[in-house]
Amino acid sequence: MIRRFNFRHKIILNYFLLFCLVMVLAYPFIGKMTGAIVNHTLRANSQHLVDELKQMNNREEVVTFLRQAHGYFFFQITLFTGDGKTLYDSAYPEAFQPAEQNPDLVEQVKKGGIYSEGKSKIHEQTLVFVSLPFESHGESYILRTAIPAKQIQSLALQIAHWFFIGAFLSLIFLGVYVWLIFYRINYPIRQILKAIQPYQSGQIDHISPIELSDAIDERDDFYKLAETLNSLSQRLIKHIQQLVDERNEKEAILESLGEGVIAIDSSMHITYANFAGCRMLGISRKQLIGKTFSELVIKSKMGLIEKSRKLIETCQQMSMSLTDSIFLEEGKKIYLDLIAAPKQNHTGAILVLQDKSSHYKVLEMGKDFVANASHELRTPITIIRGFAETLYDMPELPREMVSDITEKIVRNCQRMDNLVKNLLTLADLENLPESRFQECDLIPLVENSKLVVNAIYEDAQIVLEKNRDNINVDADPDILELAIINLLDNAAKYSKSPAYITVKIEGLGEEARISISDRGIGIPPEDLEHIFERFYTVNKAHSRRLGGAGLGLSIVKTIVEKHHGTISVSSIINQGTTFFITLPLHPE
Repeated sequence: MIRRFNFRHKIILNYFLLFCLVMVLAYPFIGKMTGAIVNHTLRANSQHLVDELKQMNNREEVVTFLRQAHGYFFFQITLFTGDGKTLYDSAYPEAFQPAEQNPDLVEQVKKGGIYSEGKSKIHEQTLVFVSLPFESHGESYILRTAIPAKQIQSLALQIAHWFFIGAFLSLIFLGVYVWLIFYRINYPIRQILKAIQPYQSGQIDHISPIELSDAIDERDDFYKLAETLNSLSQRLIKHIQQLVDERNEKEAILESLGEGVIAIDSSMHITYANFAGCRMLGISRKQLIGKTFSELVIKSKMGLIEKSRKLIETCQQMSMSLTDSIFLEEGKKIYLDLIAAPKQNHTGAILVLQDKSSHYKVLEMGKDFVANASHELRTPITIIRGFAETLYDMPELPREMVSDITEKIVRNCQRMDNLVKNLLTLADLENLPESRFQECDLIPLVENSKLVVNAIYEDAQIVLEKNRDNINVDADPDILELAIINLLDNAAKYSKSPAYITVKIEGLGEEARISISDRGIGIPPEDLEHIFERFYTVNKAHSRRLGGAGLGLSIVKTIVEKHHGTISVSSIINQGTTFFITLPLHPE
């Protein structure tokens, strides 16, 4: 309970306890001191009386003087001869003079005894005696004076009473005085605590400046303490701000990473996870932080969670970085590489989740590209070889048949040539420099594309609509024109003759949009997300018949992306298809 008191309360309490201890010890001391004072006074008065008696000329004068000694405070006065016979006793009537002899008194005086205490037979109370020997006019006497012991006790009680009253008043006065002194001394400390406590309780995130009153001198230690704390507070604020900036910078870096980063402490609890890590685990950060992998229950991610947990535990046990991989199929194929690295001093581990789906997709696309290119090249080569062997083995074929075979050989050679050209175009587009870009107007570019397609499909009706007379963009006009021609060519190719195509060119804010719509056979919904992939064809038999290899739309998308634009498509079966191209306008 005492620990709950503050420093001032403890001082006052200790002061009160000390006062009580002094009072307890002072009580017997006061009794002894009072007795000593009374005895000293009694002896002094007795000695004074003896000095008076020494001047008497005979025994009668001595006795007469004692009978008249009313100015002394003695309760009883007795005069003895040197051998102990009583000459005078104030306790008896004047007419009665006993001649008792008191040998004990003579023996006590000879041994140096002055003070004594005894019971009075006459007064029936305890008396305190002082016996002094003296000589007068050649005779020896002993003067014994007495006072009641209860007077000494009463005097001691009165002295103790007034002592206690005085001490109690002194206690109150000194207590208040000490309280005020400590209150004054603690005032700057309270000001310092008042400035620090809001920070300690978490109400504010910094220590407010400590301002002491003007009554405190700059040379005072408390003033120097406040200045020191203010200096430390400023350094602490700067240090905290530096730590916060570093933390924010590191978090910003981690949040910008495409890889998932998850931090685990020594007890396997997750302490941090960036956005990518939460997305890969399929759980929000609020639900993830503070939990262990064993507590996570996500049905679609249980394989990933379990493998991550085992990898983290193993890396901490072996104190070395470990890697693993996992394949997930959630509507689409996802390949993840897992990297677990232990922290120093066995304080936990870091788990990194790398999405390698695009890498595997590129590998698969490369394999598909080689397979598709080989297939597309092998088909015309096989046809050409078959017809060539026929001409070689049967030289007597009719001229009409030879002419038909030759035409098919030429058409397949043209198909191979187009395929090779498209492949070379794709390769060239991958390395298209922006230095070839220039300001060009989309309207004449689209009109020229219209003329090219009309030269191939003479019956095609291509309608051009625009909302401005000039719509300028930064582009390579030849490459961009190739993309428009490919879209117009597809619109005419996959429409019933005569094809009807609408081209709209619009300037919208800071963008230009080109929409190319046809009334053709349309594209099935399940194929829409794949039509821009290389060698992808919706109807392979129809594409081969029309000489398509599935590279046209891939070329268009690459061209649009190289011009910092986007391309999208919408289609309805047997009603038509619309392609939308959006490009940034040339800044004025």
